[in-house]
Amino acid sequence: MKLPPHPLSRFGLLALLLMAAVWSSPVLASDAKKEPPKEEEKEIKYVNEAGHLGRAGNVYKRVEREKYDEPQLKAKEPPAPPPKPESKDDGKGKKEEKKEEKKKEDDHAAPKKDEKKKDDKKKDDKKKDGHDKKPAPPAVSGLYDIKQIKLDANNRPFTEPTRSTKHADYYLCRGILRDAFRKTILAEMNTFADRMGLPHAMDMPCMVKVAKPNTKFPGAIYVEFYTDDKAALACMRGGDCGATRLMMLFPKDKTGKKSKDIYRSYVLTDEQQYTRGSFCVSPDGQFLGEKNCYVAINPDWLFN
Repeated sequence: MKLPPHPLSRFGLLALLLMAAVWSSPVLASDAKKEPPKEEEKEIKYVNEAGHLGRAGNVYKRVEREKYDEPQLKAKEPPAPPPKPESKDDGKGKKEEKKEEKKKEDDHAAPKKDEKKKDDKKKDDKKKDGHDKKPAPPAVSGLYDIKQIKLDANNRPFTEPTRSTKHADYYLCRGILRDAFRKTILAEMNTFADRMGLPHAMDMPCMVKVAKPNTKFPGAIYVEFYTDDKAALACMRGGDCGATRLMMLFPKDKTGKKSKDIYRSYVLTDEQQYTRGSFCVSPDGQFLGEKNCYVAINPDWLFN
């Protein structure tokens, strides 16, 4: 015989269902908002000092700095254990392999006997050619005749100057001026000295003078003689040339196409007699007049 369900048991089930629905329902906008948790204010710590009294009677003190823990050094890790030594058998096998590889490389790299002989022959030929070939002579001036004066491609002597002043560099004539040409210049110079009634120039010293860039004729080549040793020292050291015996090589064509066309322009002075003379001689030794060679070569010049 089945008994009917008790009315109280139904009521209890309904109550449980309602409570579960309330718990699972979303929060509505009308529900009261929860207040966020309040942050605790940090207590300010001041330095233990008298402080500074302000206008309003307030005392101002410095705030203590926060103390941080210093970082600690980590302990060093222990070194890795050394590698285990290889067994003797493995070492021998590797050594033999390396020897075989090296032999193969040497066989490939080693030249054949015929090739080696050819290379040695080429080297011997090069050495012979090097010994047989003589060094090329230095380039000489294309403007001045080497049979008269020996200058380099820049129209300067090959040697270093024996004396230098602010006006010119001085070189000894020996090795630069040909002896025959030097004697010709000295003979013509003393001929002009006789015409002016001046003392002759000495045979020595004879100097080749190259004018510096800041002079009237930069790069000009002169041959200079002196009446005595005192005049030579005064002229070379201090530029005090009271008794001048000077000849300038005057090229008619400065392009160097006609290097033999070098005229000889002489200047003779004597400060005691207050005299000065200029003379010009052509390349073949003809006397062109008592004037410098520029005027003699250019007769239509304004001041002739």
